[in-house]
Amino acid sequence: MYRLAWIAALMTGALAPSHAATVTPELEVLGSFDSPAEGMNGYRIEELSGLAWDADEKLLYAVSDTGILHHFRIRLEGGRVTHIEVVHSAPLTAEDGTELAVNDAEDVAVVNGGNGKANDSELLIAIEDGPAVARFTPQGKRIANVVLPGPLADKTQYPKKNRRLESVAFDARYGVVTAPETALLGQPEDQHTLYATDGRKWSFKAFRAGDSNVKAIEIMPDGNALVLERTREAKGALFVGRLRRVDIAGCGGNETCGVTDFTPVPAAGLANNFEGMTSLGDDMLLLVTDETAKDGKPTIFTLVAFKPASQ
Repeated sequence: MYRLAWIAALMTGALAPSHAATVTPELEVLGSFDSPAEGMNGYRIEELSGLAWDADEKLLYAVSDTGILHHFRIRLEGGRVTHIEVVHSAPLTAEDGTELAVNDAEDVAVVNGGNGKANDSELLIAIEDGPAVARFTPQGKRIANVVLPGPLADKTQYPKKNRRLESVAFDARYGVVTAPETALLGQPEDQHTLYATDGRKWSFKAFRAGDSNVKAIEIMPDGNALVLERTREAKGALFVGRLRRVDIAGCGGNETCGVTDFTPVPAAGLANNFEGMTSLGDDMLLLVTDETAKDGKPTIFTLVAFKPASQ
């Protein structure tokens, strides 16, 4: 499901030269392209907050803030997305098939999306105003809610309504992993914490104290986490996406986990309102912006890849 093996090996020194135990890769921005504006069944493609790649079904899932689930077929050639086609658009529904009233579906992850078996995928969708994470079929019908770890189910623990759960990932080692956008009440404001359903949690320093929100998580092959934080350099400035490797495999409890920040090339390549992220395999990631029709901007997909750091 997650194939960022090259970066994991590079960071741990397996591919590093003998004189350098650890080399920090750069993040190469391969290109951006506009999403189609119209989905299926009359649904617009806008406010996309979550992405997930299903390697078995060769489908890209995207969920909007308003609870519309889209399926895309994409084609990659030479480090570029050369084709994207919408093949499904429908609202999320309850177990009985009735449409759910959702205004803040924020992320999506795939379970069983890379096990080599067809037709056994499930989706995990984070809903901020629950706060909740729920299991869904790939067609968007709810199966059941996930029991949230620790204090995450208590609305009173969050500093604001719009600072709840905006990210979700799945890994067989940890189960479901999610995080609040910012620190819970009573926690250091310059700190983020990832929570797993097996009871483990991992804290790390935010990229920018007070203005750095967790938007997406991927679990890497080595057991560490790749986190997308959205930051803003100053009030009114452009949003900037920050990709960060959090070393959760070797820390936990009350420890502060180590973090590696990746440098995008070109430097301004991630200056946008990125909210969704997924691994496409072969050390490539696809990111998406959250835009509405009233913003007057198209939804943008951006493809990035890791490469050895410049010497």
